[in-house]
Amino acid sequence: MRTRHGTHFGFALIVGTMLFAAGCASTSVGKTWKSPALAQLPPVKKVVVVAMVPSDATRQQLEQELVSQLSEKGVQAVKSSDVLPSGAKPDKDTLRSAIEGKGYDGILVARFAGTHEEVNAAPSMSYYDYVGVYGPAAYSVTEEARMQVSLFDARSENGQLLWSTNTKTYETSDVQKEVPGLANAIVKSMAKDHVVGSTS
Repeated sequence: MRTRHGTHFGFALIVGTMLFAAGCASTSVGKTWKSPALAQLPPVKKVVVVAMVPSDATRQQLEQELVSQLSEKGVQAVKSSDVLPSGAKPDKDTLRSAIEGKGYDGILVARFAGTHEEVNAAPSMSYYDYVGVYGPAAYSVTEEARMQVSLFDARSENGQLLWSTNTKTYETSDVQKEVPGLANAIVKSMAKDHVVGSTS
């Protein structure tokens, strides 16, 4: 995990580059929500994966990782970039037209939800450390990228929400190394909730 020391610094991030941050390669999954309707619906077996992130390269990589890991759970998954017209954005109407009548039962959307700073004060921090805005300070700031992940029912007319969660990934200098761990955490959480595959 990378932290920064000091009280004054610019939080300038090129979002596509730092999307999934962290020297300690750590993604955590928050609380999940599951629709009661899932108990009455057939299993989700054919899914379109949509990554809504600022970087097209990261979008492609995250979609591919989710497709690969969902496949290991017995789900037939495809990237949105493989079903949408060339250059099309994965908005609601375009995606609906692209998958209509093709047997998809789920749409998994992983949406970038911004970054967050967490200030960690050291036990030895004093008033004089705190007010020394332009000097060294006895605290660190951890940066994390957040994702909102939702599974929607492609079989219903209104595309009702079936399952959702949020993730946090600590900042790293290598975005590509974090994407597999992020995808793995998402799919494991889905399996744990019996949304796809098994818990084994």
